[in-house]
Amino acid sequence: MLMTLALLGAPLAAVAADHHPPQRRAPLARFGSPAEDTLITFRTTGAASAVGLAIYNNAFLGNNMASSDPSFEYPLGSDEEHLVRAGVWVGGLFGRGGDLASADTLVSTATVDGYYGGSDEATDSEFYPATSEIVQRSLLREGDLGRFYDPSAKSYHDLICEYFDDHNHGSQLHEPLHVRVVQEVLCFDFEPFDAVVILNLYLINDHPTNPIYDLYVGMYGELASGWKGGYPSWPPSGWFEKKNIAYVDSLRLVSERHFQLDGGRCTSWGGYMLLGTRPDSIAEKTVSFNWWNWDPGGSQPGTPATDVERYLTLSNGAEDGTSGVEAPNNDPVSLLSVGPLGTATFIGEDGREHWLFEPGDTVTVSFAFVGGRPSPQADPPRTAEQDIAFNAGWAQTAFNLDFSIPLPPPSPNLHIDAGHSRATLWWTDAPLRFLDPKTHTEDFEGFRIYLSEEDKSRGFHRIREFDLVDTLFYDTSLDEISAPEPRVEIDGEDTTRFVFRYDLEGLRDGFKYWAAVTSFDTGTQEIESLESGIPQNRTFVIPGLEREESPERQVIVFPNPYRGDAAWDEVLARDRYLWFAGLPERCVIRIYNLAGDHIRTIDFDGQTYGATDVRGIYDPDDVWNPASDIPVLSGGMAAWDLTTRKDQAVASGLYFFSVEDLRTGNVERGKFLILK
Repeated sequence: MLMTLALLGAPLAAVAADHHPPQRRAPLARFGSPAEDTLITFRTTGAASAVGLAIYNNAFLGNNMASSDPSFEYPLGSDEEHLVRAGVWVGGLFGRGGDLASADTLVSTATVDGYYGGSDEATDSEFYPATSEIVQRSLLREGDLGRFYDPSAKSYHDLICEYFDDHNHGSQLHEPLHVRVVQEVLCFDFEPFDAVVILNLYLINDHPTNPIYDLYVGMYGELASGWKGGYPSWPPSGWFEKKNIAYVDSLRLVSERHFQLDGGRCTSWGGYMLLGTRPDSIAEKTVSFNWWNWDPGGSQPGTPATDVERYLTLSNGAEDGTSGVEAPNNDPVSLLSVGPLGTATFIGEDGREHWLFEPGDTVTVSFAFVGGRPSPQADPPRTAEQDIAFNAGWAQTAFNLDFSIPLPPPSPNLHIDAGHSRATLWWTDAPLRFLDPKTHTEDFEGFRIYLSEEDKSRGFHRIREFDLVDTLFYDTSLDEISAPEPRVEIDGEDTTRFVFRYDLEGLRDGFKYWAAVTSFDTGTQEIESLESGIPQNRTFVIPGLEREESPERQVIVFPNPYRGDAAWDEVLARDRYLWFAGLPERCVIRIYNLAGDHIRTIDFDGQTYGATDVRGIYDPDDVWNPASDIPVLSGGMAAWDLTTRKDQAVASGLYFFSVEDLRTGNVERGKFLILK
């Protein structure tokens, strides 16, 4: 049986012409030696998911902890990390002589046991990319992902790449199976699918003549959880003797948590699961779960170090026990695998049934990376262990539905204005006209407004809910939020009309807030009402004084005095800052110490300023920093990170400032005190 996919029949470059350049990372540049002009590149999920998983175009997953960027961060933005590295293993009996009797036992691996943080054999994948591009597609027409809209997309953020194993590279001679893989990653931003990243592997026998017998596919992973926020330098220490893994055979789910909860700062769980196979059901296959103690070099008994040992591990049907394996007794890595795969069966000379994978044939194996966190707001409340099982169940449902899951109306296009102790939300009415792809009806029901004071991934609480008057929900109507006059924005030939408005009052100047407006539908008798994901239009806003709102139209500094830290500051000293407020629209701020030495200059333009040079507000080194992570400000505030022009921390003392208005030439002066 030959499975046909439109994607498999065309070069990926043909569908990637107008997409953004892929992200690249120097520390992993030693991922073997790909074909000429082909780069090892990566993307990080999170644009439409609460999971930040690094996806490479050579079957490698995670970032080997080469940096503190998301490797498998869940919830994204929480600094709770769960993965050192993971990667695909593919093994089989390669029919070199055209028959089973002369077949070679071969396994191709994307990663093996190794050291974190640097480039070594663990990151020396035996797969290489077909192209440098990781194609992006989206079902969304609005927001950051709207530029990737494609009706052929399967999710809110598809990430697609293609790789091969028939290229000798790296420190050891590699014998390939001649397998080609199209890897398709699917992400959704609405509950409960926002805690899931799905990986579909379409495997093709790419050899012109030789079959592969009894193909097995596995996912290797070194799960390790910890809280990144407490580490001023990287990589961390002390994570690797605190792993507690578990395996749930009914879900085919491998999970891990931090044994000591890292001081209570890493309470979430991370894991990966085997969803199924196609065209044949996984019920007909052998599923194996193996773990062994981390062993670079494979010198210890039980470590699969050769192709024969790795194939036996892929195919042994084991379900290793996980009770009592937690720290400090073990340092586990794991392999979850399935097989035999193929498109036809036959009885071999050994009298056993074997699976045949002919040249050009395709089989599919689907995995998912899943997160879980304490969910006291759920009904009934769930622990992190219960939550990861709950989310895994929904991932399995998505696979069973061939990923054709019901979709809520999209979140509206959102604009926010900031001012003194307030923020005004404006949004569009496009969700009212959304056609549900399942029911083929416009089933929009209402909007919900959310606000968080913690960070972009947690702490959101519902402020208000507005729905249509139709005997469903609360029948509040949309009248209260309908703006008397719409806000109109013109960008070239595009005109956006923001017809709904809501004012958030009583906010604290200088503090961080994240706001979002979601859409929800009516639901059906079979499926409860669905709600769009908060990340679709989540906006970062910091209220503050505009020039007209400042006392006597003068520049002020707050807090003043600054007593070592402010209520909004982060844990690390490098992430602390204070505010200048009531600034002219365009000005230059100059800061001096008591001796009159020039300490720092800040060029300010209220139309464009986003505090992107202040790490406590915006981290430019974060791998996932879309435009929505730049705060909306009042146009009259600028932050200072308490460092000099030479990037040195300032000392306690009295400081003076001047503000030169670039429009009028007027200069204001003032002073403030820093006490550390």
